[in-house]
Amino acid sequence: MKNSKTLFVSLLALVVLVGVVFAQTKTGKDIFIDSKCNTCHSIKSQEIESKQAGKYPDLSEIGKAGIDEATLQKYLLKEESIKDKKHAVKFKGSEEELTTLVKWLSGLKGEDK
Repeated sequence: MKNSKTLFVSLLALVVLVGVVFAQTKTGKDIFIDSKCNTCHSIKSQEIESKQAGKYPDLSEIGKAGIDEATLQKYLLKEESIKDKKHAVKFKGSEEELTTLVKWLSGLKGEDK
């Protein structure tokens, strides 16, 4: 009886822990918005409107640009140039957030909404 209670409590704790981890997992879109990337960039295919619409590129089709993920990561960290320009702002999130953001951006081909 005592073993079954211990097992039940352990399983319940595991389920709660997994739920907390998944609840805290951010999507690329979440990171884009939380990092205030939409201050400059729109992604109209994702219904994200820039606060400076038209001044900076819309990223709805950034996944079609042929920029590999490693280069895009370095670009966002201001370690690499694209079209002879460095990104205006260095990404300040974690490495995991950067990876998630870059994978999401690389998948943007313009057709979502």
